[in-house]
Amino acid sequence: MAFFVAVHFKGLVTARLATKYDASSLLFCTMARYTHQALLVCVFLGLGIMDFQAQENSPLKFANLPVIDEELSADFFVRNRNRLRDTMGDSVVVVLLSAPQKTRSNDIDYRYHQDPDFYYFTGIEEPNSMLLLFKDSVEIDGEWLNEILFVESKNVKKERWTGRMLGLAEAKEVSGAANVMSNIDFKSMPIPFKDFDFVYSNANQWIERDDKEHPGDLMSMDKHLKAKAERAGVQIKVNAAEDLFGFLRQHKSAEEIAMLQQAIDITCEAQKNAMRSIVPGMTEYQVEALIEYTFRSNGASGAAFPSIVAGGSNGGIMHYTSNESLLIPGDLVVIDIGAEYEGYAADVTRTIPIDGTFSAEQAIIYQIVLDAQSVAIRYATPGYKFWTPHEEAFRTIGKGLIKNGIITQWSEIGDYFIHGTSHYLGLDVHDSGIYSSLQPGEVITIEPGIYIPHGSPCDPKWWDIYVRIEDDILITAGAAKLLSSGAPKKISEIEKIMDRGQASAD
Repeated sequence: MAFFVAVHFKGLVTARLATKYDASSLLFCTMARYTHQALLVCVFLGLGIMDFQAQENSPLKFANLPVIDEELSADFFVRNRNRLRDTMGDSVVVVLLSAPQKTRSNDIDYRYHQDPDFYYFTGIEEPNSMLLLFKDSVEIDGEWLNEILFVESKNVKKERWTGRMLGLAEAKEVSGAANVMSNIDFKSMPIPFKDFDFVYSNANQWIERDDKEHPGDLMSMDKHLKAKAERAGVQIKVNAAEDLFGFLRQHKSAEEIAMLQQAIDITCEAQKNAMRSIVPGMTEYQVEALIEYTFRSNGASGAAFPSIVAGGSNGGIMHYTSNESLLIPGDLVVIDIGAEYEGYAADVTRTIPIDGTFSAEQAIIYQIVLDAQSVAIRYATPGYKFWTPHEEAFRTIGKGLIKNGIITQWSEIGDYFIHGTSHYLGLDVHDSGIYSSLQPGEVITIEPGIYIPHGSPCDPKWWDIYVRIEDDILITAGAAKLLSSGAPKKISEIEKIMDRGQASAD
Protein backbone atom coordinates (compact mmCIF):
# COMPACT_ATOMS: atom_id res chain seq x y z
CA MET A 1 0.00 0.00 0.00
CA ALA A 2 1.34 3.50 -0.80
CA PHE A 3 0.49 7.04 0.23
CA PHE A 4 0.98 10.36 -1.51
CA VAL A 5 1.53 13.15 0.98
CA ALA A 6 1.13 16.86 0.28
CA VAL A 7 2.45 18.94 3.16
CA HIS A 8 1.96 22.69 3.50
CA PHE A 9 5.05 22.92 5.72
CA LYS A 10 7.49 23.73 2.93
CA GLY A 11 10.43 22.95 5.17
CA LEU A 12 9.59 19.25 4.74
CA VAL A 13 7.95 18.83 1.33
CA THR A 14 5.38 20.78 -0.63
CA ALA A 15 2.54 19.67 -2.83
CA ARG A 16 4.83 20.45 -5.74
CA LEU A 17 7.30 17.95 -4.30
CA ALA A 18 4.73 15.40 -3.15
CA THR A 19 6.61 12.19 -2.56
CA LYS A 20 5.50 8.55 -2.36
CA TYR A 21 6.07 6.69 0.91
CA ASP A 22 5.29 3.13 1.81
CA ALA A 23 2.95 2.43 4.70
CA SER A 24 5.78 1.54 7.09
CA SER A 25 7.30 4.99 6.72
CA LEU A 26 4.20 6.98 7.56
CA LEU A 27 3.47 7.26 11.28
CA PHE A 28 0.59 9.66 11.28
CA CYS A 29 -0.86 12.77 9.69
CA THR A 30 -2.92 15.22 11.60
CA MET A 31 -4.60 18.48 10.67
CA ALA A 32 -3.82 21.40 12.97
CA ARG A 33 -5.85 24.55 12.42
CA TYR A 34 -4.32 27.97 12.98
CA THR A 35 -5.91 31.38 12.67
CA HIS A 36 -4.13 32.06 9.39
CA GLN A 37 -4.00 28.65 7.71
CA ALA A 38 -4.46 24.94 8.02
CA LEU A 39 -1.22 23.12 8.48
CA LEU A 40 -0.90 19.50 7.49
CA VAL A 41 1.79 17.99 9.66
CA CYS A 42 3.26 14.64 8.73
CA VAL A 43 5.72 12.80 10.92
CA PHE A 44 7.95 10.07 9.56
CA LEU A 45 10.04 7.52 11.41
CA GLY A 46 12.81 5.09 10.63
CA LEU A 47 13.86 4.77 7.03
CA GLY A 48 11.05 7.02 5.92
CA ILE A 49 12.92 10.19 6.73
CA MET A 50 16.05 8.79 5.11
CA ASP A 51 14.04 7.91 2.02
CA PHE A 52 12.86 11.50 1.95
CA GLN A 53 16.40 12.79 2.13
CA ALA A 54 17.40 10.57 -0.76
CA GLN A 55 14.85 12.12 -3.11
CA GLU A 56 16.69 13.96 -5.86
CA ASN A 57 14.22 16.82 -5.84
CA SER A 58 14.28 17.34 -2.08
CA PRO A 59 15.02 20.97 -1.14
CA LEU A 60 16.90 19.84 1.98
CA LYS A 61 20.61 19.11 1.74
CA PHE A 62 23.23 17.89 4.19
CA ALA A 63 26.52 19.71 4.66
CA ASN A 64 29.61 18.11 3.13
CA LEU A 65 31.72 18.25 6.28
CA PRO A 66 35.38 17.27 6.65
CA VAL A 67 36.31 14.59 9.17
CA ILE A 68 37.82 16.13 12.32
CA ASP A 69 38.34 15.02 15.90
CA GLU A 70 34.96 15.09 17.61
CA GLU A 71 36.36 16.36 20.89
CA LEU A 72 39.18 18.61 21.99
CA SER A 73 42.04 16.65 23.55
CA ALA A 74 43.30 16.99 27.11
CA ASP A 75 46.48 18.49 25.65
CA PHE A 76 44.44 21.47 24.41
CA PHE A 77 43.24 22.30 27.93
CA VAL A 78 46.69 21.72 29.44
CA ARG A 79 48.15 24.20 26.94
CA ASN A 80 45.48 26.74 27.80
CA ARG A 81 46.27 26.50 31.51
CA ASN A 82 49.99 26.86 30.83
CA ARG A 83 49.34 29.95 28.69
CA LEU A 84 47.34 31.34 31.61
CA ARG A 85 50.23 30.70 33.99
CA ASP A 86 52.63 32.44 31.60
CA THR A 87 50.38 35.51 31.53
CA MET A 88 49.17 35.85 35.12
CA GLY A 89 51.11 37.76 37.76
CA ASP A 90 53.17 36.15 40.51
CA SER A 91 50.82 37.42 43.24
CA VAL A 92 47.66 35.99 41.65
CA VAL A 93 45.79 32.72 42.16
CA VAL A 94 43.04 31.85 39.68
CA VAL A 95 39.80 30.26 40.89
CA LEU A 96 37.30 29.33 38.17
CA LEU A 97 33.79 28.15 38.95
CA SER A 98 31.53 26.11 36.70
CA ALA A 99 28.27 27.63 35.49
CA PRO A 100 25.28 27.38 37.84
CA GLN A 101 22.32 25.23 36.96
CA LYS A 102 19.21 27.21 36.04
CA THR A 103 15.59 26.32 36.73
CA ARG A 104 13.21 26.81 33.81
CA SER A 105 10.05 26.18 35.79
CA ASN A 106 9.15 24.22 38.90
CA ASP A 107 11.39 21.13 38.80
CA ILE A 108 12.46 21.44 35.15
CA ASP A 109 15.96 22.76 34.39
CA TYR A 110 17.24 24.56 31.37
CA ARG A 111 19.68 22.50 29.35
CA TYR A 112 23.03 22.91 31.08
CA HIS A 113 25.62 25.10 29.36
CA GLN A 114 29.08 25.35 30.87
CA ASP A 115 30.75 28.66 31.65
CA PRO A 116 33.01 29.29 28.62
CA ASP A 117 36.03 30.36 30.69
CA PHE A 118 35.78 27.26 32.87
CA TYR A 119 35.41 25.01 29.82
CA TYR A 120 38.32 26.67 28.00
CA PHE A 121 40.73 25.82 30.80
CA THR A 122 39.34 22.41 31.86
CA GLY A 123 37.14 20.75 29.21
CA ILE A 124 34.70 19.82 31.97
CA GLU A 125 31.03 20.25 31.06
CA GLU A 126 29.49 19.27 34.41
CA PRO A 127 28.12 21.57 37.12
CA ASN A 128 29.40 21.86 40.71
CA SER A 129 33.05 22.07 39.65
CA MET A 130 35.97 24.38 40.43
CA LEU A 131 39.51 24.92 39.16
CA LEU A 132 42.24 26.25 41.45
CA LEU A 133 45.35 27.31 39.49
CA PHE A 134 48.68 28.70 40.72
CA LYS A 135 51.50 30.21 38.66
CA ASP A 136 54.02 28.08 40.55
CA SER A 137 53.56 25.11 42.85
CA VAL A 138 52.49 25.83 46.43
CA GLU A 139 52.55 23.58 49.46
CA ILE A 140 49.14 22.32 50.61
CA ASP A 141 48.94 19.64 53.27
CA GLY A 142 52.54 18.62 52.67
CA GLU A 143 52.19 18.34 48.87
CA TRP A 144 53.43 20.74 46.21
CA LEU A 145 50.61 21.48 43.78
CA ASN A 146 50.11 23.95 40.94
CA GLU A 147 46.51 23.09 40.11
CA ILE A 148 43.52 21.30 41.61
CA LEU A 149 40.32 20.46 39.78
CA PHE A 150 37.34 19.84 42.05
CA VAL A 151 34.49 17.84 40.53
CA GLU A 152 31.54 15.85 41.75
CA SER A 153 32.19 12.23 42.65
CA LYS A 154 30.22 9.61 40.79
CA ASN A 155 26.80 8.92 42.29
CA VAL A 156 24.96 5.90 40.90
CA LYS A 157 21.61 6.99 42.29
CA LYS A 158 21.93 10.48 40.80
CA GLU A 159 23.08 9.07 37.47
CA ARG A 160 19.82 7.13 37.14
CA TRP A 161 17.90 10.42 37.18
CA THR A 162 20.11 12.99 35.44
CA GLY A 163 22.60 10.99 33.40
CA ARG A 164 26.14 9.72 33.45
CA MET A 165 28.75 11.60 35.50
CA LEU A 166 32.48 11.85 34.82
CA GLY A 167 33.77 11.20 38.30
CA LEU A 168 37.33 11.94 39.37
CA ALA A 169 39.22 9.54 37.11
CA GLU A 170 37.50 10.52 33.89
CA ALA A 171 37.66 14.22 34.77
CA LYS A 172 41.43 13.82 35.05
CA GLU A 173 41.50 12.14 31.64
CA VAL A 174 39.38 14.85 29.98
CA SER A 175 41.15 17.86 31.51
CA GLY A 176 44.70 16.59 31.88
CA ALA A 177 44.70 18.20 35.33
CA ALA A 178 47.53 17.05 37.58
CA ASN A 179 45.29 16.82 40.64
CA VAL A 180 41.57 16.05 40.70
CA MET A 181 39.60 15.93 43.95
CA SER A 182 36.02 15.66 45.11
CA ASN A 183 34.23 18.99 45.40
CA ILE A 184 33.36 18.24 49.02
CA ASP A 185 37.09 18.46 49.87
CA PHE A 186 37.39 22.17 49.07
CA LYS A 187 35.74 23.26 52.32
CA SER A 188 38.45 21.80 54.55
CA MET A 189 41.45 22.32 52.26
CA PRO A 190 43.95 24.86 53.71
CA ILE A 191 44.55 26.97 50.60
CA PRO A 192 47.36 29.51 51.31
CA PHE A 193 45.42 32.52 50.00
CA LYS A 194 47.36 34.76 52.45
CA ASP A 195 50.42 34.32 50.23
CA PHE A 196 48.72 36.11 47.32
CA ASP A 197 47.49 39.62 46.68
CA PHE A 198 44.52 38.77 44.46
CA VAL A 199 42.16 35.96 43.54
CA TYR A 200 41.14 36.14 39.89
CA SER A 201 37.76 34.55 39.28
CA ASN A 202 35.21 34.38 36.46
CA ALA A 203 31.97 36.36 36.45
CA ASN A 204 29.80 33.70 38.01
CA GLN A 205 26.76 35.29 39.58
CA TRP A 206 23.17 34.45 40.37
CA ILE A 207 23.77 30.99 41.81
CA GLU A 208 20.15 30.16 42.52
CA ARG A 209 20.41 26.60 43.76
CA ASP A 210 21.55 25.62 47.22
CA ASP A 211 21.52 21.87 47.82
CA LYS A 212 21.44 21.67 51.61
CA GLU A 213 22.35 17.98 51.46
CA HIS A 214 25.40 18.50 49.24
CA PRO A 215 28.41 20.12 50.97
CA GLY A 216 30.26 20.36 47.64
CA ASP A 217 27.65 21.98 45.41
CA LEU A 218 28.43 25.24 43.61
CA MET A 219 26.75 27.42 46.24
CA SER A 220 28.85 25.80 48.97
CA MET A 221 32.14 26.13 47.09
CA ASP A 222 31.42 29.76 46.25
CA LYS A 223 30.54 30.50 49.88
CA HIS A 224 33.70 28.81 51.18
CA LEU A 225 35.87 30.57 48.57
CA LYS A 226 34.63 33.98 49.68
CA ALA A 227 35.08 33.09 53.34
CA LYS A 228 38.65 31.82 52.79
CA ALA A 229 39.60 34.92 50.77
CA GLU A 230 38.09 37.25 53.36
CA ARG A 231 39.93 35.58 56.23
CA ALA A 232 43.19 35.88 54.28
CA GLY A 233 42.51 39.52 53.46
CA VAL A 234 42.66 38.83 49.72
CA GLN A 235 40.48 40.63 47.19
CA ILE A 236 38.54 38.62 44.57
CA LYS A 237 38.84 40.42 41.22
CA VAL A 238 36.49 39.62 38.33
CA ASN A 239 36.93 42.39 35.75
CA ALA A 240 40.71 42.06 35.59
CA ALA A 241 40.31 38.29 35.41
CA GLU A 242 37.85 38.52 32.51
CA ASP A 243 40.29 40.76 30.62
CA LEU A 244 43.04 38.19 31.14
CA PHE A 245 40.84 35.28 30.04
CA GLY A 246 39.58 37.29 27.06
CA PHE A 247 43.13 38.11 25.96
CA LEU A 248 43.90 34.38 25.83
CA ARG A 249 40.61 33.29 24.30
CA GLN A 250 40.56 35.81 21.46
CA HIS A 251 43.41 33.94 19.73
CA LYS A 252 42.11 30.66 18.29
CA SER A 253 44.22 27.53 18.00
CA ALA A 254 44.09 25.23 14.96
CA GLU A 255 41.73 22.90 16.85
CA GLU A 256 39.37 25.75 17.67
CA ILE A 257 39.34 26.99 14.09
CA ALA A 258 38.42 23.48 12.94
CA MET A 259 35.50 23.38 15.39
CA LEU A 260 34.38 26.83 14.33
CA GLN A 261 34.57 25.86 10.66
CA GLN A 262 32.33 22.86 11.31
CA ALA A 263 29.76 25.07 13.03
CA ILE A 264 29.97 27.63 10.23
CA ASP A 265 29.66 25.04 7.44
CA ILE A 266 26.55 23.60 9.07
CA THR A 267 25.11 27.10 9.43
CA CYS A 268 25.78 27.89 5.78
CA GLU A 269 23.95 24.71 4.78
CA ALA A 270 21.01 25.81 6.92
CA GLN A 271 21.02 29.18 5.15
CA LYS A 272 20.95 27.43 1.77
CA ASN A 273 18.16 25.10 2.89
CA ALA A 274 16.14 28.14 3.91
CA MET A 275 16.75 29.79 0.53
CA ARG A 276 15.70 26.62 -1.30
CA SER A 277 12.55 26.22 0.73
CA ILE A 278 11.03 29.61 1.59
CA VAL A 279 7.81 30.58 -0.18
CA PRO A 280 5.22 33.23 0.67
CA GLY A 281 2.68 32.01 3.21
CA MET A 282 5.17 30.07 5.29
CA THR A 283 5.68 31.22 8.85
CA GLU A 284 8.89 32.34 10.48
CA TYR A 285 8.70 29.41 12.89
CA GLN A 286 8.53 26.93 10.01
CA VAL A 287 11.77 28.36 8.63
CA GLU A 288 13.25 28.20 12.14
CA ALA A 289 12.28 24.53 12.39
CA LEU A 290 13.93 23.77 9.05
CA ILE A 291 17.11 25.60 10.11
CA GLU A 292 17.42 23.85 13.45
CA TYR A 293 16.63 20.48 11.85
CA THR A 294 19.61 21.14 9.57
CA PHE A 295 21.76 21.94 12.61
CA ARG A 296 20.98 18.74 14.48
CA SER A 297 20.95 16.44 11.46
CA ASN A 298 24.50 17.57 10.62
CA GLY A 299 25.90 16.89 14.09
CA ALA A 300 25.59 20.28 15.77
CA SER A 301 24.41 20.28 19.39
CA GLY A 302 21.77 22.85 18.43
CA ALA A 303 21.55 26.60 17.99
CA ALA A 304 24.31 28.72 19.53
CA PHE A 305 21.72 31.45 20.18
CA PRO A 306 17.99 31.83 19.53
CA SER A 307 17.49 31.77 15.76
CA ILE A 308 16.34 35.05 14.23
CA VAL A 309 13.92 34.65 11.32
CA ALA A 310 12.57 38.17 10.89
CA GLY A 311 10.22 38.82 7.99
CA GLY A 312 9.08 42.26 6.89
CA SER A 313 9.17 44.92 9.60
CA ASN A 314 10.42 42.35 12.12
CA GLY A 315 13.78 42.73 10.37
CA GLY A 316 14.13 46.09 12.10
CA ILE A 317 14.30 44.37 15.51
CA MET A 318 17.94 43.41 16.06
CA HIS A 319 17.32 40.48 18.41
CA TYR A 320 13.89 39.40 17.23
CA THR A 321 13.32 35.78 18.31
CA SER A 322 9.58 35.19 18.59
CA ASN A 323 9.47 33.97 14.96
CA GLU A 324 5.67 33.90 14.80
CA SER A 325 4.70 35.96 11.75
CA LEU A 326 3.67 34.99 8.23
CA LEU A 327 6.14 35.62 5.41
CA ILE A 328 4.52 38.06 2.99
CA PRO A 329 5.37 38.28 -0.74
CA GLY A 330 7.31 41.42 -1.56
CA ASP A 331 8.98 41.52 1.88
CA LEU A 332 12.53 40.59 2.82
CA VAL A 333 13.40 38.16 5.62
CA VAL A 334 16.52 38.55 7.77
CA ILE A 335 17.89 35.14 8.83
CA ASP A 336 20.51 35.51 11.57
CA ILE A 337 21.51 32.04 12.78
CA GLY A 338 24.39 30.01 14.17
CA ALA A 339 24.96 26.34 14.88
CA GLU A 340 26.93 25.24 17.93
CA TYR A 341 29.53 22.50 17.40
CA GLU A 342 31.48 21.12 20.38
CA GLY A 343 30.76 24.36 22.21
CA TYR A 344 31.87 26.67 19.38
CA ALA A 345 29.40 29.10 17.83
CA ALA A 346 28.81 30.21 14.25
CA ASP A 347 27.00 33.46 13.37
CA VAL A 348 25.94 33.96 9.75
CA THR A 349 23.21 36.32 8.52
CA ARG A 350 21.57 36.49 5.12
CA THR A 351 18.69 38.68 3.94
CA ILE A 352 16.57 37.22 1.16
CA PRO A 353 13.40 38.12 -0.76
CA ILE A 354 10.45 36.02 0.35
CA ASP A 355 9.11 35.66 -3.19
CA GLY A 356 12.56 34.91 -4.61
CA THR A 357 13.27 38.23 -6.35
CA PHE A 358 14.57 41.54 -4.99
CA SER A 359 12.63 44.66 -5.93
CA ALA A 360 14.62 47.50 -7.47
CA GLU A 361 14.73 49.42 -4.17
CA GLN A 362 15.56 46.31 -2.14
CA ALA A 363 18.41 45.49 -4.52
CA ILE A 364 19.88 48.99 -4.16
CA ILE A 365 19.88 48.86 -0.35
CA TYR A 366 21.16 45.28 -0.36
CA GLN A 367 24.07 46.20 -2.65
CA ILE A 368 25.04 49.14 -0.43
CA VAL A 369 25.26 46.77 2.54
CA LEU A 370 27.18 44.16 0.54
CA ASP A 371 29.63 46.80 -0.69
CA ALA A 372 30.10 48.05 2.88
CA GLN A 373 30.84 44.51 4.03
CA SER A 374 33.37 43.98 1.23
CA VAL A 375 35.19 47.18 2.21
CA ALA A 376 35.15 46.23 5.90
CA ILE A 377 36.61 42.79 5.17
CA ARG A 378 39.54 44.41 3.36
CA TYR A 379 40.39 46.20 6.61
CA ALA A 380 40.16 43.01 8.71
CA THR A 381 43.91 42.54 8.69
CA PRO A 382 46.68 42.69 11.32
CA GLY A 383 47.62 46.14 12.54
CA TYR A 384 44.23 47.76 12.09
CA LYS A 385 42.16 48.51 15.16
CA PHE A 386 39.32 46.16 15.98
CA TRP A 387 36.86 48.96 15.14
CA THR A 388 38.44 49.93 11.80
CA PRO A 389 36.21 47.58 9.72
CA HIS A 390 33.16 49.20 11.34
CA GLU A 391 34.41 52.69 10.58
CA GLU A 392 34.92 51.78 6.92
CA ALA A 393 31.54 50.04 6.65
CA PHE A 394 29.86 53.02 8.29
CA ARG A 395 31.49 55.39 5.80
CA THR A 396 30.49 53.25 2.81
CA ILE A 397 26.89 53.00 3.96
CA GLY A 398 26.78 56.74 4.49
CA LYS A 399 27.90 57.37 0.91
CA GLY A 400 25.24 55.00 -0.41
CA LEU A 401 22.44 56.54 1.64
CA ILE A 402 23.40 60.07 0.56
CA LYS A 403 23.73 59.06 -3.10
CA ASN A 404 20.18 57.67 -3.09
CA GLY A 405 18.68 60.64 -1.26
CA ILE A 406 17.78 58.69 1.87
CA ILE A 407 19.85 61.02 4.06
CA THR A 408 21.37 64.43 3.39
CA GLN A 409 24.10 64.63 6.04
CA TRP A 410 26.61 62.31 7.72
CA SER A 411 25.07 62.77 11.15
CA GLU A 412 21.99 60.85 9.93
CA ILE A 413 23.80 57.58 9.13
CA GLY A 414 23.18 56.27 12.64
CA ASP A 415 19.42 56.53 12.07
CA TYR A 416 19.64 53.59 9.67
CA PHE A 417 22.85 51.76 10.66
CA ILE A 418 22.33 51.29 14.37
CA HIS A 419 24.83 48.67 15.53
CA GLY A 420 28.50 47.77 15.44
CA THR A 421 29.97 45.76 12.58
CA SER A 422 32.04 43.16 14.42
CA HIS A 423 32.40 40.98 17.47
CA TYR A 424 34.68 38.09 18.37
CA LEU A 425 33.43 34.55 17.74
CA GLY A 426 34.29 31.40 19.68
CA LEU A 427 32.84 29.59 22.67
CA ASP A 428 30.40 32.49 22.93
CA VAL A 429 28.67 33.97 19.92
CA HIS A 430 29.77 37.35 21.28
CA ASP A 431 33.05 35.92 22.40
CA SER A 432 35.49 37.15 24.97
CA GLY A 433 38.29 39.50 23.89
CA ILE A 434 39.97 42.80 24.65
CA TYR A 435 39.14 44.62 21.38
CA SER A 436 42.69 45.71 20.66
CA SER A 437 44.37 45.77 17.25
CA LEU A 438 43.55 42.77 15.05
CA GLN A 439 45.96 39.83 15.21
CA PRO A 440 46.33 36.56 13.24
CA GLY A 441 44.29 33.73 14.73
CA GLU A 442 41.32 35.86 15.77
CA VAL A 443 37.87 35.08 14.41
CA ILE A 444 35.44 37.97 14.10
CA THR A 445 32.18 38.76 12.35
CA ILE A 446 31.60 41.46 9.74
CA GLU A 447 27.90 42.43 9.75
CA PRO A 448 26.84 45.83 8.42
CA GLY A 449 23.15 46.58 8.01
CA ILE A 450 20.60 49.16 6.90
CA TYR A 451 17.18 49.40 8.54
CA ILE A 452 14.59 51.84 7.16
CA PRO A 453 11.41 51.79 9.29
CA HIS A 454 7.99 52.70 7.97
CA GLY A 455 7.46 56.43 8.23
CA SER A 456 11.16 57.35 8.01
CA PRO A 457 11.96 60.87 6.69
CA CYS A 458 12.77 59.69 3.18
CA ASP A 459 10.92 58.69 0.02
CA PRO A 460 8.27 56.06 1.01
CA LYS A 461 9.63 53.71 -1.65
CA TRP A 462 12.48 52.92 0.79
CA TRP A 463 10.25 52.23 3.77
CA ASP A 464 10.28 48.78 5.41
CA ILE A 465 13.53 47.66 3.81
CA TYR A 466 15.73 45.91 6.36
CA VAL A 467 19.02 44.30 5.32
CA ARG A 468 21.84 42.71 7.31
CA ILE A 469 24.66 40.59 5.89
CA GLU A 470 27.01 38.82 8.29
CA ASP A 471 30.03 36.63 7.69
CA ASP A 472 32.63 34.97 9.90
CA ILE A 473 36.22 36.00 9.23
CA LEU A 474 39.59 34.55 10.26
CA ILE A 475 42.34 37.13 10.68
CA THR A 476 45.53 35.86 9.00
CA ALA A 477 48.99 37.32 8.39
CA GLY A 478 47.68 38.52 5.03
CA ALA A 479 44.16 39.02 3.69
CA ALA A 480 41.23 37.96 5.86
CA LYS A 481 39.91 34.44 5.25
CA LEU A 482 36.15 34.17 4.72
CA LEU A 483 34.99 31.12 6.69
CA SER A 484 31.31 31.41 5.73
CA SER A 485 31.66 31.49 1.94
CA GLY A 486 29.31 28.49 1.72
CA ALA A 487 26.23 30.71 2.08
CA PRO A 488 25.36 32.66 -1.11
CA LYS A 489 25.18 36.42 -0.69
CA LYS A 490 25.36 38.04 -4.11
CA ILE A 491 21.93 39.07 -5.42
CA SER A 492 22.27 36.84 -8.48
CA GLU A 493 23.34 33.85 -6.35
CA ILE A 494 20.40 34.22 -3.96
CA GLU A 495 17.84 34.64 -6.74
CA LYS A 496 19.29 31.63 -8.55
CA ILE A 497 19.07 29.28 -5.56
CA MET A 498 15.57 30.55 -4.76
CA ASP A 499 14.38 29.98 -8.34
CA ARG A 500 12.11 26.97 -7.99
CA GLY A 501 13.18 25.27 -11.19
CA GLN A 502 16.85 25.91 -10.54
CA ALA A 503 16.63 24.94 -6.85
CA SER A 504 15.41 21.45 -7.68
CA ALA A 505 18.30 21.02 -10.09
CA ASP A 506 21.03 22.22 -7.69
